[in-house]
Amino acid sequence: MKLVNLHSHFELPTNQLGLVNHSVLLPFEPKDGQRYSAGLHPWDLDEATDDNWLQMLEVIIQNPQVLAIGECGIDRSLETPIDRQIACFLPHVELAEKYSKPVILHAVRSYSDLLQLKKKQNATTPWILHGYQGNTETTKQLAKYNFCFSIGTALLNDRQKLNQSLAEIPLNQLFFETDESTVNIESIYIFAAEQLNIPLQKLQKQVFDNYQRIFGS
Repeated sequence: MKLVNLHSHFELPTNQLGLVNHSVLLPFEPKDGQRYSAGLHPWDLDEATDDNWLQMLEVIIQNPQVLAIGECGIDRSLETPIDRQIACFLPHVELAEKYSKPVILHAVRSYSDLLQLKKKQNATTPWILHGYQGNTETTKQLAKYNFCFSIGTALLNDRQKLNQSLAEIPLNQLFFETDESTVNIESIYIFAAEQLNIPLQKLQKQVFDNYQRIFGS
């Protein structure tokens, strides 16, 4: 059974399952054996000078190696107006619904924004919060509305808030990732299993099953 590394900016080794992040602003040159997500990151909105990115995204996501849309989302640490970020995010949601693909979400101080948008859009495809670091009350609210949570290397810093939030995440909504880090994904699983007080292999199997259920590949 392969370890799931849900979200990475690097090519994944053959013993891992997961999605390599691809910016729609770059040429898409998929490599054999890799699976991808594709989208327009909120950090890159100033580089998207016209609407061609959206047309290109629709072409890219029809490639069978592209299993999800994103990362995309809302980042309140940016100077980019929130209205503009939302205007670029919503077409991702529309494509996700059209092509029945999950959405990989970038969220900075915007969990409540995304929750309200998910309710308003009545989205049926899974929304997965990558690099999740919300508190317990936020986690409970998001879990209630079927968000999935992908936790990265922040967990290894033994942050009390994130450890408490981990315990509130239903296991069938949980993933782990390395994002832009070169940390071994197994170290995150080991730490999480200890925090949850469950066998490591059980946790690995649960996340593998989650991946198979949502991505089917």
